[in-house]
Amino acid sequence: MRYSAVKRLLGTMGRIAGLFSAVQWAPFLFSQAQVLVSYEDEMLPVVAMSGSTPVVEVQGERMLVPDARVRVENAEAFTDGAIEVLERDAMMGQDYGSPVGGFYFRFVATVRAERDFEDCYVLFVIKPEQGEPSFMLREIPDINTKGTERILITLPANPGFGGGAFAYHIFSRGQEVRRYEPDDPIVVDGVDGGGGNAGLGRSRASASEAGEVEPAEVVKPRLLDFPRSLQGKVGGGYATAIYSIGRNGEVVEFLDFAADHVEFLPEVWKTVVESKYRAGTFKGEPLVTTVRQNFFFNEFAPFSEALEVIPYPDMQDRNATPLYAPLPQVKVASSTVVKLELLVDKLGRVRSSRVVEGENSPVAAESRKAVEKWIFRPAVVGGYPADQTVTVPIAFDIKG
Repeated sequence: MRYSAVKRLLGTMGRIAGLFSAVQWAPFLFSQAQVLVSYEDEMLPVVAMSGSTPVVEVQGERMLVPDARVRVENAEAFTDGAIEVLERDAMMGQDYGSPVGGFYFRFVATVRAERDFEDCYVLFVIKPEQGEPSFMLREIPDINTKGTERILITLPANPGFGGGAFAYHIFSRGQEVRRYEPDDPIVVDGVDGGGGNAGLGRSRASASEAGEVEPAEVVKPRLLDFPRSLQGKVGGGYATAIYSIGRNGEVVEFLDFAADHVEFLPEVWKTVVESKYRAGTFKGEPLVTTVRQNFFFNEFAPFSEALEVIPYPDMQDRNATPLYAPLPQVKVASSTVVKLELLVDKLGRVRSSRVVEGENSPVAAESRKAVEKWIFRPAVVGGYPADQTVTVPIAFDIKG
């Protein structure tokens, strides 16, 4: 959601408070901040993060400081340079397939920088309506001026959280970086989860039996077609798609595809995206749900099977890779190569394209038309699908 923030989130980050002990904080929590950590009876600035562990600098040497006391206080000045926040979003979801039906909170931001920033981390702050604030420090990728950077953090959440205000601060080498974005605070609504961790102490089956969890379902399916290019050539086959359905009932990301024949993939993609869904819910509140769906193809009556709710898979980072990539069928007078730059989104589709090499070639236009039909396995960054810009060459050879 460009230049906006999610104003209403389900109960989030109630478990964060226990991650750092004896946290101290300044009254003006959501103003400019600095983060200090205890090290040998001193409070030293956190100059970087190693995952979720603070790093300090002692006599020119960097030291990891696990399980330390953290203090957040006002800072005197921002670091040089600035970051423009182009997009920020947040969502609450539930892993229906986990043993305890765990909730998670995901924060995503797309930023652009005036200069390069190294040793970056983010400070999340939750100030509940009652009680002390909670903090979370997490390492994020370095931010540079070559393009946009994506910040993605997933945190455990407790539905017993009573609501409050949410803020985040971006740091580079221990100093907060000035952010340019709308003055649009994110308000976190509470959810009655029974208090404490009681809301997490249920299996998927027991929660469903209690009528509290309703999985996502298809309410208006798109009919599956058998590809014309395979008619009379193959008797049938199977395909599978793993994807997430958002709180508004729309598909928000593809995680993976598999098919007996690549020609099945366009039909699977269109069927998933064009079908209408009802979002999964917990106590009537919509949630992001991850599902697996199987598809059976034959020439007479291809069909889509029911959704299977699954745990969110543990995915390694990867680049976007083409799964269905038909090449343009054109004749050329001489061998040539056209190189294109494609923006591939979280649904595996090509959102935009431009020719970066061979733009004067007579087949450049045909190349762009061809790639617009391609289907990719989306890139994964930080364990989640992400938009990615990729460069692909298309070679044309003389055929007899």
